[in-house]
Formats: sequence, C-alpha cells, structure tokens
Amino acid sequence: MDAGVDHPRDAYVFDADCPLDAMGGGVCPINFCGELQTIASTPASSYAQSGADTLCNSGRVCVVGPAVAAGDAFQLDCVAPASGALAYGAACSTNPADGKPCAHDSLCVSAPDFPGQPFCSSMCRNDADCPTGSSCLEYTTAAAPNGSPARVGMCTPAAKIAATTCRRESDCPAGEGCMPTGGRTGLYTCQTAPGAKTVGQACGAAAECRSGACFDRQFGLPGGGNRTYCTSTCTVNSDCGPDQTCARLVQNNNGTASDPTDDVVVGICQTLFIPRAAAGCDPSSCTVTVAGGVAACDVTHGLCYNSAALPGSGCSADTDCALGGVCALGSRFPHGYCQTFGCSPTAAPGSADRCAGTDSICTQRGGPDAPLNACYEGCAFGSDAGNASCTRSDEGYFCDSPVPSAAAQICLGQTRT
Repeated sequence: MDAGVDHPRDAYVFDADCPLDAMGGGVCPINFCGELQTIASTPASSYAQSGADTLCNSGRVCVVGPAVAAGDAFQLDCVAPASGALAYGAACSTNPADGKPCAHDSLCVSAPDFPGQPFCSSMCRNDADCPTGSSCLEYTTAAAPNGSPARVGMCTPAAKIAATTCRRESDCPAGEGCMPTGGRTGLYTCQTAPGAKTVGQACGAAAECRSGACFDRQFGLPGGGNRTYCTSTCTVNSDCGPDQTCARLVQNNNGTASDPTDDVVVGICQTLFIPRAAAGCDPSSCTVTVAGGVAACDVTHGLCYNSAALPGSGCSADTDCALGGVCALGSRFPHGYCQTFGCSPTAAPGSADRCAGTDSICTQRGGPDAPLNACYEGCAFGSDAGNASCTRSDEGYFCDSPVPSAAAQICLGQTRT
C-alpha cells in the first residue's frame, strides 16, 4: 500500500537475506559450486569433485577458492566475473596493465602443449560443460595447506591440444596406442605405447598393452589368477578384439555417485571371458526368467545367455539377454529391456556391428546411450506395415523417438509425450 493506492506486486523490490556463507539459490546468488580435494586426500581409483559455471547463477562463474579448514581441499566458489572479461579462448594476462582479463585470474591458464600462451578458460566436470570442440582437461593447482595440490577440470580448445586424436587403436601408428587424455574427458589421443600387445590379446600387466590398459570382464586389474585382456577405446564392436564387445563405462563420476549428469562415460572394449574359467557355465546350469526364453551356455567364454532374445525382449538379468547383451532397467524399460551396445546403423549383415533381428534399430538416445549406439526393437509410428506396433505393447511399450527431433522409430515404455 502507498498512500492508499494499490500497486502490482512486481512494482516492489523485496529484500532477501543472502548471507555470503550460505549456499544461496532462488533470488539469492549461489555462493559455492563444489569442493575440490587435493591429490593426497582423494581416495585411490576415484576423482575429486570439480565444478562448472552451470552450478552457479546470476551470471557468476565457478573458480577455485580458499582451502577448507581441514587443509585437504579447496572450496569452489561462485563469483561475479571481472569487469571487461574476455571471451572463452581469448589470449589473456593476469597483469592488469596488459588489459586482457578473464572472468577471474585463476581462469587464465596455459595448456600443457602450448606453454606461455595463456587463454581464458572455464571450469568443467566433463566435456559437456565446455563449448563445442573443447575438452575438459585437468590442470594442477597450487599446494593446499596439507602440502598437496589438486587437479581441476578446465575447458581446453582443440587448437590448444597438439596430439593426434583417435577413436580406436587402429587410428594410431605402430608404437603408439589410443589413450585417454585425462579422467574428465572422452578425448583420446595417440601416445607412445608402453607395450606391443593389441586390443583383445591376453595380458598380465597394463604395461604389456599398446593402450596401457589390461582388464578382466568386470574391469578388474590383473592379479590373483583372473583372466585379463588388453582393452582400448571403441565406438563400435569391430573396434575390439574377436572375443570383445564395445561397452559403456563410467570413467569418472565426479565424486557424485547420485548425479549421472556430471559423469564421464566412454566406450571401452570388454572381454566376453569371465574372470575365472573354473566358474564358467555348463549347459545344465543356465536358466532364464522370461517366457519363451531359451537358456544357453557359451562354454568358450563361460557365460549363460538367452539364445532367443532380441533387442527389446523382456528380462530381469543380463543372462535373460543375448550373448554380450545387458538388461536395461528404469522408467523407460518396464520389466526390463534387452540391449546390446556398439552397433552401427550402416553395418552390413553378419557384421559384429549389426543388431540382431530384422526389426531392430541401431540408434542413440542422447545421454542414456552416449557415446555409443544401442540396439532397440524398431517400429513405425502411425503405420500398419511391417513392425508398426511394439511386441510388448501390453506392457506399456509404444513407438517413440530416440531424441525429440527424430521420428518415432523405437519401442520404449512410459506414456508418449
């Protein structure tokens, strides 16, 4: 009320309690964007939590702040960008006299391949936090009070990476392997190979392989008598050895197991051989839990599977699916859904990259499948020809689009939106 005259609500500015030591949100600026552990305080086989501008609001940017009280990590802060800040990728300087500021001095960095050529960067958790064509690489900070530095993800333009990129081992010349550029990126580059064994060959140590990676079927390291094989990055099954398939692997969850949006997921060749031969199946030991299934045992690899399963078949476990297949669960897959990964939409019949079944479709559902294509039961929405309806329509499956901009062509669960 003002002198007895009503005014619309948006004519007033309301005070808000926005303390600097609170997380913030709503009408308040977000103050914090994570906590970055030092190398010494990060558990083995895991990654410290990095941050990104998307975790801030009000136009703020995420930067490495002061050390936490325990001295074993850095607080990641959301701060207002500096006045006159240059765009991402621009040449920069932390000297005010040069007039080339980034949004924050800590964002003016030099890529390892181009020392002495600093550029404006931004923090990242994975490649998706970076502009198109850039990769999330790790840069080392100053030491924290516990004496150890930390590794923080920073977006790096392709022009600042000198190495030859690769998508499979065969992309690299002899003496080099296709190896990850870091734990926060899906970028692989050709690097000097530690060993001569190629993808799919048996190995007893990572140093024996061109890729520098030696795992069993559960991606366990050599030791204790488990069967391990050289692996490498892949996009389709034919990138791998004859007893391997191309599988999705979460390489780094950014220290946030409940949040898949900040994960780094890569395609990795996975052996079909179970870790211990003595634990392999025999024809009498395999069963399936779905009607119409045919239990089978792949004696060579030691795996039980369903020889009648096709993409989209119902399941409750991987053994209800085809050899090398997985039982996908979740809201889009009521009662389970058999899938295989590493297919190619253009694969020739009989190829390892071809989906089984004449009505199957090889495609990618954005985040859930990336970076690989997967096999689905195909359909033709609005048509009475061929595979027009989904075989599991009585379970709530319908013809839907893999991504919003595409035509409906695969069978998925849930109500159509």
